[in-house]
Amino acid sequence: MPKIVNNRAVAVSQTIYGWLLRAYPPAHREEYGPAMAQLFRDQCREAWRESKGWGIMKLWLRVLPDLVKTSIIERIAASNQSKSRSNKITVLFQSRRVFLKVSMVVFLLVLGYSIAVAFLLPETYASTVRIKVEQEAEHNSGVAWDPQFLQNTFEIIQSQTVLKPVIDELNLNVMWGKKYFAGTTLKFTETLEIINGRIILTPVRGTKLISITAYSDDKMEAASLANAVAESYRDYRIKSGNELAAKRIEALAPGREKEAAQLEAQIPKPSLVQIMDKAEPGHAPVRPNKTLNITLGMVVGIVFGTVAGWIVVVVQSWFARRAIPSDKA
Repeated sequence: MPKIVNNRAVAVSQTIYGWLLRAYPPAHREEYGPAMAQLFRDQCREAWRESKGWGIMKLWLRVLPDLVKTSIIERIAASNQSKSRSNKITVLFQSRRVFLKVSMVVFLLVLGYSIAVAFLLPETYASTVRIKVEQEAEHNSGVAWDPQFLQNTFEIIQSQTVLKPVIDELNLNVMWGKKYFAGTTLKFTETLEIINGRIILTPVRGTKLISITAYSDDKMEAASLANAVAESYRDYRIKSGNELAAKRIEALAPGREKEAAQLEAQIPKPSLVQIMDKAEPGHAPVRPNKTLNITLGMVVGIVFGTVAGWIVVVVQSWFARRAIPSDKA
């Protein structure tokens, strides 16, 4: 599978680059085009070997600005060389044509880059599980909702106590080590850092619901991860309740009735955490948003193309006006 992705990523980049070479004048393409294409092909393969998709994107970030700059310079140079002093005045009346050509070139460059980003960036899937949580005091004695309870809940869900069972159940130390670190089994702290970077906790406004969203390049893994985190937190609350129940029993000695009553009021019940909606594998990746990327590419391309076109027209007109006095002389 990696070989197929490699060939596709490199091939798409080469095709786009070959298409973008049309921004240069025909004479320049004929003389330097094959060599430029070969150099870009070698750079693509090296970038893929080093960082895969991210390496390709970094390469495009270096190549595109240089391509835009040099293609505009070559177009202006070719235009100046092809016109003698006797017809330089005519260039002043061709501003519209120059503006449209430069604008179109820049627009196509930006659009091509946005398409490359949309199709070369790795895909990410998201799955969300929703749980309903209640605080112990509210459940037992009707005390109002404590805003701090929600923050405490978030901290507990992201703690080692809750996430260690998730890591063990899904065997993430081994699985992610094979997937991302060439088969090296990860340490618990390393896996904990990764998993905390892949889950997002969000309160549902006006309710006692919490959304737990997990992200992964594998849609099945994203769903499994979200569900495992929710179940682990539910088990943690049940275990905490059992421990408090044990303390209450120990407190039933003569003279400790008041302490026993206080502990009984704090005992969590299993119903205090309910899994309302289990996470399901996503049907489509949430990142990158291909439609949004391409749309933004078109908008930015129009803006940049317009600016570049006016700059080229102004510069070319300035050179043409400077050449007029020498012709009269």
